[in-house]
Amino acid sequence: MNIRVVAYQMGIFVIQWGLMILGFGILTKIIAPLKLLQPTLPLVTYFDAGVKALIALTFSVTWLFLWDRQVRYYFFRRTR
Repeated sequence: MNIRVVAYQMGIFVIQWGLMILGFGILTKIIAPLKLLQPTLPLVTYFDAGVKALIALTFSVTWLFLWDRQVRYYFFRRTR
C-alpha cells in the first residue's frame, strides 16, 4: 500500500472515533440534561426529546459522511 493512503485511512479513522467520542460526551454531559423550554408548558418533553434526537442525528450524519468519503476514496481511487 501507498504510505499516503495509509496515512489518509488513519487520519479518517482517528477523526471518526474522535467525533463519536466527542458526540457521545456532548450528548450525555451537555445536551441530555439541558432543558430547552419551561417544563410547565404542554408537550415540552416531546419537543425537548425531539430536538435532542435531531442533534444526535446530526452527529451521526457527520460520522457517516466521513465514513462514506473514506470508502469512496479507498475503493474508487484512480490507479496511476
